[in-house]
Amino acid sequence: MKKTSKKTNYFYIDESGSISNDSKVFIHGCIKTDSPNTISNALEKLKSQLIDNLYYQEFSERIKKEGFHATENNMDMRADVYKLLPLLDYRSYFVILNKETDYFKKLKNKDEHEIFSFSLRKLLMDRIIKNKGDKNIFIFETIKISKKPLNTILEEIFKTLDENHDCEYKIVGKDELNMGIIDYLNFVFFHLLTKEEIMERMKQNFDILAPKIAVINFLHNNVYLSRKKKPEFQVNFDNLNKEFSERSR
Repeated sequence: MKKTSKKTNYFYIDESGSISNDSKVFIHGCIKTDSPNTISNALEKLKSQLIDNLYYQEFSERIKKEGFHATENNMDMRADVYKLLPLLDYRSYFVILNKETDYFKKLKNKDEHEIFSFSLRKLLMDRIIKNKGDKNIFIFETIKISKKPLNTILEEIFKTLDENHDCEYKIVGKDELNMGIIDYLNFVFFHLLTKEEIMERMKQNFDILAPKIAVINFLHNNVYLSRKKKPEFQVNFDNLNKEFSERSR
C-alpha cells in the first residue's frame, strides 16, 4: 500500500510589546501556511517594486536593509504591505496579555523567561494539537530574554512532545522575509491596544485582516475569540477591545 505523504505546515512566530517594560500589552502571534514560497515570492516582488519606485527612492537603501518591519518602515510603505496581506495564503493566531490586570500582577513574581515561556506554550500547544499528523515547522525570530535564552526555552517546550508529533523548529534573524507578515499583524494589535488615540486607518486594517485571524486568546481572562464562535466572541474590533479591557475572571 502506498504511503501517504504528510502535509507540511510552516509557522512563523514573533512577539510584540515586552514583559519587563512599562508597555501595557504583551503579544505572541504566529501565522500558519503550507505555501511559504508563495508568500516569500510575493514579498520579494513587492520589495523589488518598492525599491524601483521613484516615490521610495530616498528610502531604497533602507528598504533593502530593513525589509518588512512595521516599526521601522515609513507609513506609505506600511500601506503597501497592508494592501498585500489579505491576498496571501495564511491563517494567524494570537495570545494577548493585558499587563494592567490583576492576573498579570500575580505573574510578576515570576522571571521574564517564565512568563514568556507560558505565553508561548499557550500559542504553540494549541497549534501542535490541532495539526497532529502533519509535519509542523516552527520558525522564530531571535530575541534576548533575561536569564534564559530562546533556544533553551524552545528545547524545554518541544522535548515534552512524543513521537506522534512531527515537529521541528529553528531561530532566524531579521532577514527572514516571511517573518514580516506576523510582524505587521502584531503591529496592528499593538497600536489598537496601546494607543489613546487610535488611527482610523488601523481599525480599517484590522477589519480587512480579520478574515485571516483564526483565534485570539486573552490570557488575563481566558477568553478566546474565533471566526467560528457566537457573535459576542467572534473576531472584530469591538470584541477585541472589550475582552482586552476585561479584568481577570
